[in-house]
Amino acid sequence: MAKKPVRRVKQVPQRTCVCCRLVLSKRTLVRVVRTSDGVQVDPTGKAAGRGAYLHSLRSCWERGLRGSLAHALKTELTDQDRENLRVFMLGLPDEPALEEDVTPGAGESATM
Repeated sequence: MAKKPVRRVKQVPQRTCVCCRLVLSKRTLVRVVRTSDGVQVDPTGKAAGRGAYLHSLRSCWERGLRGSLAHALKTELTDQDRENLRVFMLGLPDEPALEEDVTPGAGESATM
């Protein structure tokens, strides 16, 4: 008998939102990066510097600006950094999109 060809399953990169701790695919989250110029949004996801990921939801960004984002980036957010991130946050939706793939984080159970 001939062997069946083995199909390789492409691995999707997973990242954790620093606010709500949900694990999602990298493409569904927004990367914020700490650079020498300050903290900024990284739309490509490839900028050099220490990065952190947040949902594209205003509620996660509001909580992130209160402290968890600064902790994840290991820096203090300046007033200018906060203002730049706040401007980006105002363009985000209030509620999640229906097609988001939600996987519980380390602190949550799989049965909801």
